[in-house]
Amino acid sequence: MNTPSHRLFAQFRLVLLSALIVAVTFTAASQAREVEGIAAIVNDEVISLYDVDQRVELYFVSSGIVRSRETVERLREQALRELVDEKLQLQEARRVEISIERDEIEREIKRLSEGFRTSQDTITEFLKEQGIKERTLESQIEADLAWSQFIRRSFGGRIRVGNDEVDEQYRKVVRAIEQPRFLVSEILLNADSLTDQKRVARISQEIVGQLRNGVDFGAVARQFSVSPTSARGGQLGWVTLEQLDPALSSVLTQMEPGQISTPIATNAGFYILLLQNREEGRVGGALNNQFDILTVTFAAETDAGVINEFVENFRTCKAARESAENLSAKATRSGLKPLADLPKQMHAAVVNLEAGQLSSPQKTSTTSVYVVCDRKDDQGPQVSREDISDNIFAQRLSMNARRHLRDLRRDAVVEYR
Repeated sequence: MNTPSHRLFAQFRLVLLSALIVAVTFTAASQAREVEGIAAIVNDEVISLYDVDQRVELYFVSSGIVRSRETVERLREQALRELVDEKLQLQEARRVEISIERDEIEREIKRLSEGFRTSQDTITEFLKEQGIKERTLESQIEADLAWSQFIRRSFGGRIRVGNDEVDEQYRKVVRAIEQPRFLVSEILLNADSLTDQKRVARISQEIVGQLRNGVDFGAVARQFSVSPTSARGGQLGWVTLEQLDPALSSVLTQMEPGQISTPIATNAGFYILLLQNREEGRVGGALNNQFDILTVTFAAETDAGVINEFVENFRTCKAARESAENLSAKATRSGLKPLADLPKQMHAAVVNLEAGQLSSPQKTSTTSVYVVCDRKDDQGPQVSREDISDNIFAQRLSMNARRHLRDLRRDAVVEYR
């Protein structure tokens, strides 16, 4: 689930830095909506047409989406839906006596400004220049803070992550090393009814078109995606096919790096994927361990006693090189490399050696001694069980949030004008 600081920090990074920002202009008619137009009534609380206009403008300046008549109309639908949800979230928070104080909102805005090394006044002035009132930002922060507190208070204490679950996920991560991996970003657009599905399908197609025309994927993910990854610009990270919904996996296997998928319908909603990169699986085991090998090669005619003396007098890698040169032997050093990348004939000789040890003489047409100057063993996936547990907790908390919001929508009295 998005945190306010992640979501809004990302928005204003784009607002302040993106060259794609489109200047905002309001007509006299839209300004008049501030006082007289009603877009919806949510359990007796009003959302004005002006509120919708303001949120649409915030979409444009934070995502870089190109303005067109069709895009404006579709984003108005999205904005109204989001504003209705925020009303429901705030009402539910108030029901359990959660209220967001002015100083909490100020702290969030201050955190944003500090992240940009700018001032709160600069952000406020920028919004003003774009025709966006400060309250538009503040109301979004208020809803995010209230909903986050409500969800954690209501569901956080009920979620239990067992050791067996963590172990199973860790085993999947380990197995993933040997499977093809995909570096993926995602946008998830949620739909709770057949009507929603048609609406979200249209918006999804519009977003895909904008993304393929160069709009920043991360910016759109932060603004529109309901996935927990939205706070990271939709970055899902490296995944294997078995970690994904089969509908996503089947599409991903057909994509090339840099491609953006068409909208993919799943039980969770409509996904849009960006494939950034892919890698084939690595060979597991000792072949992933890295060795820095000094290979000392003696000519075929070298007396065995000379070679044995070299082995017996070994002290350090540096001294071994000097000794080899004195004995007219050839000394070459590999540098730190996975064992799989080193010549196969040395694998068996060095695989069980530690740094500072050397092999017995290996005879072919010449005689070689392998000195392990350094060794770094593959530690497997660099993820802790605590990280896995936190991720499972966050996913379940997000799932509970979506379900509870769906229930609120179902039970609410919403009158659209």
